[in-house]
Parts: sequence; C-alpha cells; structure tokens
Amino acid sequence: MATEQQVVYGVPEAAVKPPAASADASAPLQLTSERLRVWGARAVFSLLDQGLFSGAGFLVNLLLARWLAPDSYGAFAVAFAGFLFISGFHNVLLLEPLTVMGPGRHSENLPAYFRAQLLIHFILVGGLAIAGLLGGVVTWLARLDSPLVGAIFGTALMLPLLLLLWLVRRMCYALHRPGLAVAGTGSYLVCIIAGLAALRHFGWATPFLSFLLMGTASFVASGILLARIGFFRGPKKPGDISWRAALRENWTYGRWLVGSAVLYSLSSQVQIFFVSALLGLGAGGVLRAMQLPSLLMTQVITATGLLFLPILSRDFGNGLILRMRHKAALLNTGLCVIAAIFAGVLFLSSPWAEQLLFHGKYSDYSRLMPLLALVPVASAASTGYSMALRASARPHFDLLSNIIAAPVSVLSAILFVRWWGISGAAASMVLGFGVSSVVTIMCFRGTKWKD
Repeated sequence: MATEQQVVYGVPEAAVKPPAASADASAPLQLTSERLRVWGARAVFSLLDQGLFSGAGFLVNLLLARWLAPDSYGAFAVAFAGFLFISGFHNVLLLEPLTVMGPGRHSENLPAYFRAQLLIHFILVGGLAIAGLLGGVVTWLARLDSPLVGAIFGTALMLPLLLLLWLVRRMCYALHRPGLAVAGTGSYLVCIIAGLAALRHFGWATPFLSFLLMGTASFVASGILLARIGFFRGPKKPGDISWRAALRENWTYGRWLVGSAVLYSLSSQVQIFFVSALLGLGAGGVLRAMQLPSLLMTQVITATGLLFLPILSRDFGNGLILRMRHKAALLNTGLCVIAAIFAGVLFLSSPWAEQLLFHGKYSDYSRLMPLLALVPVASAASTGYSMALRASARPHFDLLSNIIAAPVSVLSAILFVRWWGISGAAASMVLGFGVSSVVTIMCFRGTKWKD
C-alpha cells in the first residue's frame, strides 16, 4: 500500500509516514536552516491557498455589498451565517479528525481513508441540506416576499458542494501538500470571478444565484483537486477502512467539539442574527460589510494554525512534547505581531478603506472596521496554544472555552445591540473572542505536560 500511495498520490513515503522518534525526545526545538526552509515553503503555500480562498469569499461579499440593496445583502449575510453554523459540525466531525487522524493513524492507507471520509461528507451534509431546505420552506410560508427565502434555499441546495472543497483542500494538507491545494483554490477563484462578471452583466445578482455560483465553482475546483491527487485512479473498494469505522473514529475525536461548534457559532454569529432581527436585514448587511476586512485576516490566522496542526500532532505522537510546545509558542508570537499590525493600519485608514471598498455606501459606519479588527488579534493570541491542545488529543478544552464565551456573547449581544445598535454588535463580537482566547491560554498553561 505504501508503494501504491506513493504512485497514486505523488507523495514520497517519508512525507506521510511518521518518522522514528528522536533519541532526545525532550530536546527543545532547534531552528535549523532546513526546518525554516520547509516550514517557510509550507507556510507560503498555505497562506497563498487561504488567501485565494478567502479572497474569493471576500470578493463575493464585497461586490454583493456594493451591488445589492441593504435588505438583500442582509439576507445573504444571515444565510451565510447559517452556513457557517452548519460548517462548524462539518469541521469537527470531518475536517479536524481527518487532519489529526489521517497522518497519524492511516498514513499507510490514505486512499481508502479519504474515500471513506468523502462518503461520510455526503451522508452528513446531505442530511443537513435537507434540514436547511425545510427551514427555507418555513420561511417562505411565513414571509413569501422576504429576500431571505431565496438566500436560504440557495444555501441549502449548494451546501454539499460548498463544503466539498473544504474537505478536499484538507486532504491536501493531510498529505503535507499545501501547494497542491493552491491549484484547486485558484480554479475556484477563476470560476467565481467569471460567474460574478456574468451575474453583473445580465443583472442576475441575487442571494440565491450567488450561492449557486459558489457551489458550482466549489464543485469544479474539487474535481480538479481530486484528479490531481489521483483520487479517481486508486482502488475501487475502500479496502479495510469502512465509512462506518471512519465515522466512529471521527465521532470519538469530535464528540467533545460538537457542542463546542454550536457554542462557537453562538459566540461568533449570534450578533448577525440579533442585529437583523432587532434592527432589520439592512443592519445585518452593514455589520457584515464592516466585518469583511477582519474576517479576511481571521481566516488567514486560522489557515496558518491548521497548517501546523498535523505537524504538532506528529510531534505529540512521537513524544516530542517540549518541541510541540515551542512550536506553538512561536506560532502564537508570529500571528499576534501580524494581527496587531493589521489592526493598527486599519485604525489609521478606516475611512479611506471604506471609500476604497464600498465607495462611501457605508461611510457612516467605517469606525466599526478597526473595532472589529480586534477580533483577529484575540484569535491570534491563542491559535498556537489551541492547535497544540487539539494535537495532543485534548479537544475538550475547546468546549470549555466556548461554554464560557457563548453566554458572554449572547448576553452582551442582547444588551449591547439595544444600547448601541450596530456598534454594540461589533463590541459583542470582540468581547466573545477575547473571552474565548483567555480561557484557551489558561487551559494550555494549566495542562500538565509530560516532557
């Protein structure tokens, strides 16, 4: 199987097979030029991949915010927040287990393992898509003329395809080939640009068709990536890895994180729902538009952390605990510096940034951009520690941080929105992420590591 994997996936066996543990397993990390070169290359490809992917999402949101009426864009923002809520379950039950368990336990049989995960994807997401369609029907019966109806239907119909690209890109990271993911993400961006141009030319820009565009582009890009990794050329049968066995393994790892996914969505998305419900869909659109720059930076931080997750997982599996902790600390420091610089630049240039992005459409709210830029700062402050805790099979820490942060976010959203409107919703987002970050840092420092 190792030979077959080398041929089919184009990855040297040493790239996927865990190395033997070092004789000095407790030795601190040595920053050799070779390690820096390898990490640097992977980081560049990872950031490029996430930059292209985030750039495509940023472009869709940016142009829709400029083209659509506030209520229509607010409907898109609410539906997209619902999509992110569902994607949380997909992340903890597929993506994270694949990233941690794939390189660690199935490195000799990745083709079969990936096939099992793909089947789980369509079973799980298909059920969630049906639930979304039922929600769209209920909304349609309640408010036939609401732009939210088309947005919900579009999200539900395209949900399996939208999340497919997330899964296939994660396969590339499990193979330690972030450069390959760039090819698929670049294809996705090209399709998005062409589709947006067509929607604008024919005057078809609506929330429903926007979701159809993203789903179609995701399907095309996923097919390209699966072909590049040789997915269709491998054995026809899943070998000794059944989808049921893979699902049990995913559940064993992700069960602590299911509740966390719900609570995290409450912490990060509840403000959109509260603003839209209390102040109207247009207010939800304003909040989403002002959040776009910080979302872009948050996604870059998340992508960098995910790049290190399989690396930290391998260190932990080989007993290199001190080395794993040093890598986590270095990751935290670097990301904090980048996020702080970003927030400072946005603080100094928010009116200019709003004019550049939205041509003055949201000029009265440009002050929210630097406030929301504190969200990626808070996220960066704990990303390295979060990845280390997950890599060491301690996912319950995430549940704890969100158990504390979610009530703070919900309560602050209710109060702050009533007191300060959209500005209150932005402040609630920052507070929720800040509390979650503090709890994660405390969990990491309070863990008894066996060095």
